[in-house]
Amino acid sequence: MPVYKVYTEMPQEELIKWGHYFRKRPVGWREDQRTFLLLQAAGFKGNPEDIFATLRQLKENIPAETKALPKGKFLDMMLTATDGDGSDWTPPWMNG
Repeated sequence: MPVYKVYTEMPQEELIKWGHYFRKRPVGWREDQRTFLLLQAAGFKGNPEDIFATLRQLKENIPAETKALPKGKFLDMMLTATDGDGSDWTPPWMNG
């Protein structure tokens, strides 16, 4: 969309929401993540946030309630455990 159309047609509220979205998901973060994985494979031992501002911004915007939730293999083991605590808890993203 040309800039002049953004000025005349896009409501201010929508423009503000796009700004919030791009603060949470900065442009280029996927490329930076792939580059960091290549650096790791080459032997780099640092943190991705130390090199790439987009990955630092991404990490800072992870909601606190999802940071501590189990994921991956650990979650699979918890959900398939036998003789557990008997609860029927499932992660929020699996509900519905």
